[in-house]
Amino acid sequence: MVSAVRRLLDELSWEGNARKYRGGGLGLENVLTTEVFQALDFLPREAFLGAVLRAAVGADSVRAHAAAQVERAVVDLLPGDLIEPDLSLRVQPDAVISSPSTYVFVEAKRIRTSLFSVEQVARELLVTAHHGAGRQPLLLLVLGTPPPLRVKGHGAVPVADALQLGMDSISARLERDLPALNTDSLVAYVTWSEIAAEVERAAAAYRATDDGAGQTVKRLAASLTQAVRVHG
Repeated sequence: MVSAVRRLLDELSWEGNARKYRGGGLGLENVLTTEVFQALDFLPREAFLGAVLRAAVGADSVRAHAAAQVERAVVDLLPGDLIEPDLSLRVQPDAVISSPSTYVFVEAKRIRTSLFSVEQVARELLVTAHHGAGRQPLLLLVLGTPPPLRVKGHGAVPVADALQLGMDSISARLERDLPALNTDSLVAYVTWSEIAAEVERAAAAYRATDDGAGQTVKRLAASLTQAVRVHG
């Protein structure tokens, strides 16, 4: 399997401009996402990734189930395009956390001020529902600050309103009705600072029987919290 780091390097090669990645790519979503979620992939899942999912807000039932499934989950970073063929929608998740019974699409925004396009939440949720069919789907927004979301041309709006704006736009553009989707049961959010705080708490409480394993956990946790700190 191609690693997230390799995918990031491939993206850099494709862009052909390394200048913005100098100094660690500060402020770039893909760099921060790779540093944080790669660490969460490698850290003991129940104690760390599970804690992050449990700390998020919204879609309580699906989040709890996804957290319970983390040891069996596959974390795929920067996986490329996902398509909803019936609606001709194409999106690029920052990460996908998939287990036998849950499917989590991660949309990670930068820590500093970020903007959603009008259709973004709706497109991502429609694709999440399509790819998560037969499982419990969840769109997880990783944000610099809690909602409201800043949507292009509409200012700051609640998550449910951001979804409705996008659904209306897609429906008008395609001249067709869309399936009803509910943000309360399908969308959750967590901030980067909350992720760092959960990881710090988990690292402080973690007890390893092997000293080498314990030191590895501490190093990975420190790399994650440092990434959030420097990108902020």
